[in-house]
Amino acid sequence: MPTTITKEAPLRLGLIGAGSMAQVVYLPLLKRFDDVRVEAICDMDRSKAGFVAQKFGIPRFFGDPQPMLALPEVDAVIILTSTNSHLGPALMALEAGKPVLVERPIARKVSEAEKMVEAADRAGQILMIAMNHRFRPDAMILKNFIEGGELGDVFMVRSGWLKRKGAWSRGEWVLKKRLSGGGVLMDIGLQMLDLSLWMLDSPGVESITARIFHHTLSLEVEDTVACQLLLKNGKILTLHASWALPAPETDAYAHFWGTKGAAVLNPLRIDKEMHGNLVNVTPEKSLSPKELHRSSFRYELRHFIECVRHQRPPISSGREALQVLKIVEAIYKEASRKA
Repeated sequence: MPTTITKEAPLRLGLIGAGSMAQVVYLPLLKRFDDVRVEAICDMDRSKAGFVAQKFGIPRFFGDPQPMLALPEVDAVIILTSTNSHLGPALMALEAGKPVLVERPIARKVSEAEKMVEAADRAGQILMIAMNHRFRPDAMILKNFIEGGELGDVFMVRSGWLKRKGAWSRGEWVLKKRLSGGGVLMDIGLQMLDLSLWMLDSPGVESITARIFHHTLSLEVEDTVACQLLLKNGKILTLHASWALPAPETDAYAHFWGTKGAAVLNPLRIDKEMHGNLVNVTPEKSLSPKELHRSSFRYELRHFIECVRHQRPPISSGREALQVLKIVEAIYKEASRKA
């Protein structure tokens, strides 16, 4: 049965995964929500779960998700484990009747994501994927401009996330394909792909040209990807991502060109044709990159909480994440033909 949450009662959460995402991002933010209580945390390393529980004042901790998911005191679940550990806990949580928020990417491969989406459908439960870039204030502003037709027909997009060599730092599991599902494309490339497609209302893909590279860091997984997607509605999307380019600084960007204007993210700038002139119509208020990043997680969590409370479909659903992962697999397939 779907979880029922009253407006008066706090939403009681159970977290699976006690690593850096839980400790540095999610728990500090959740502690600031008056209408939320973290009731339990679980980690395969039970001692780590205990340490984090004590640090953040969480009443219960576990080394196995099953007893935590059986608690009637847990209304919803957030999964913050490595990508290879998303499927099992998500299926168990959904079968236990709990709405689920899963850290990106949804899974290592399409077949795993399909099982998660099917389980959510069977349970009649929310399955939301933590694509936090959709919840950046600047991204939400631009989405409203595009949906309102302010840029006309957006027909060309160029996006990317290029990290300078020496600035890359992630968990070791990200470097192992059997755990992560892939390299930079599954990590930061997928995030920019999702954001760009979301801005365009998620059109289908007609054809793909792609290359992946391993020679910069000499890893098992790719460190650089370049691809171009011809979309079914005639639009074109170019994506570049790298963990280690010989560049002076890291650059994350998304450019959108339309028939009546253009826009860029990071920093946000919107230019619109008015009376034969190109006019800067960017809203004045701006946040620093650090504030934008942190607020994106705060808005993402608030959205999940409100979706659970009011049983609304999430902006970033498991089904949408499945479609993006299908495109990612198609990019890998196309790139492998050129290797």
